[in-house]
Amino acid sequence: MRFRLLARRSFCTVALCAVVSVAAVPAMAIDKAPAASSDSAYLKVVQSSIDALLKHGVDHWGDKETAMIASVLDRKKLAPPAKLPKGSIGVRESDRTTTHGSNTNMHQNLYWTMQELSRLTGDARYDKAARAALVDFVRLTQSPVTQLLGWGEHLCYDMKAEKTATNVDAGRATLIHEIKKPLEYWGLLYQAEPERMLGFARGLWEHQISDHKTGDFSRHASWDVHKPGKGFDFTKEAGYMIDIWSRAYADKPEPVFAEAIGVLVDRYTGKLNKLNLLDYDGVRKEYCNNGHNVTLAMECHAAAQRLGDAEPELIAKLRTLAERIDAGFLYCRHVPDDPQRGFIATCTTSNGESRDREGPGPGGHSVRWGFGYGKQTTAMIGMHCYHRMRQLPDGPTRKAYRELMLAAARTYEQAKLPAKSEDVDVWAVEPGVAITLLIAAHRETKESGYLEAAKRLANEAVAAYWDDASPLPRASLLRDHYEAMTGADTLLRALLTLHLQIAGGDEAALSDVDR
Repeated sequence: MRFRLLARRSFCTVALCAVVSVAAVPAMAIDKAPAASSDSAYLKVVQSSIDALLKHGVDHWGDKETAMIASVLDRKKLAPPAKLPKGSIGVRESDRTTTHGSNTNMHQNLYWTMQELSRLTGDARYDKAARAALVDFVRLTQSPVTQLLGWGEHLCYDMKAEKTATNVDAGRATLIHEIKKPLEYWGLLYQAEPERMLGFARGLWEHQISDHKTGDFSRHASWDVHKPGKGFDFTKEAGYMIDIWSRAYADKPEPVFAEAIGVLVDRYTGKLNKLNLLDYDGVRKEYCNNGHNVTLAMECHAAAQRLGDAEPELIAKLRTLAERIDAGFLYCRHVPDDPQRGFIATCTTSNGESRDREGPGPGGHSVRWGFGYGKQTTAMIGMHCYHRMRQLPDGPTRKAYRELMLAAARTYEQAKLPAKSEDVDVWAVEPGVAITLLIAAHRETKESGYLEAAKRLANEAVAAYWDDASPLPRASLLRDHYEAMTGADTLLRALLTLHLQIAGGDEAALSDVDR
């Protein structure tokens, strides 16, 4: 370990299994779960994967080491590849990291798994490594110009080049900031780096939102220079920004954060049609993404709770927008327990009928297996329903979401992973989310069949994604490398959650990251 670097770098260093804790973030109290079985097969699979990542995947490339963890590894060599291997079917090259890249936005389920592993086993090094990786991320990837972070759909931190980077092999050299998943670790990062996190929240308003009066923006903005776009105002990304601004306001109630939330809430409230459906963005008319819209509803509801009593008018607007999105989503004729149909993931905005993203007509249903860009699995939207349900009080809306969630779970009760085929490539995230959905259904109904189905699917996943050649899971059924992009971290979290569910005791939080 190169301790000489610590004298001139403020970030924390992890080399292989040795972990230096982050002074600004006190380590979590390790409270071993007494009911957990130490010889669980799922626990062993998860722990061996995490151990391999900490030994071989923590940054020791370039001139300075960091605590960040590689997003792509050769499973047999346990090292970054010299060249990115062929991606899983449905993966866009522009969404992948560099060979030595680390994308924190895609690793959040990994960090949760590491922290929970410390709680479960009493071994603090997993928690320390997760915290160190997160804090190094915000210290090393924040743009000095825009305050945006080097993560998400198109960015990573290249641990060998030691800079925020993009996969230039995809033919795009510009550094584009787009949030891929919600930020689950605001609290930890704010505790460690409050000014950086507040700067990030301000940066989203100043450099991602193009028009501060109308709220027009693009999901794409330049990371390194002020260059916000317009017209591609996806509802999912709007939800993520509202979430971040509400967290920032709760920690430091600056008026700009409330203003930012209000502008976007007014924008989407004004865009709702008579069916309470929203166009995908300002460019694609008559095309509605239901999964993304429920994300916006969830983030609006959470933001309203987070604001307390400080902004009563804004809180009322947030709740109204969420409730109207609920009405639009539930208006559509979802059939999640029909494997041939599923949820209406995307629809024609004016009538709620299934519509493919490429044009009018059928094709906008969720899929049981076969994830990819522009697709949503039935399990994924089923988990949206579960998390939205849990936000709501008893009543018709809560009941409707619950019924849809359980219907989605039923389609996975007897479902098996498909055999290897060039027709359908199943990413690691897919069984991970399906296992999580079955656990949710078991918790909600106490019916043993859901838990048995989760165990059966988990056994299939372990057999399909692991082998004797490596402790790491493969990216997908057809690709034999490890890659966070395809949700290997979600599968690890699902297996550990299942272990805890079987063992009894405290119920682990179910992942809300994969949207």
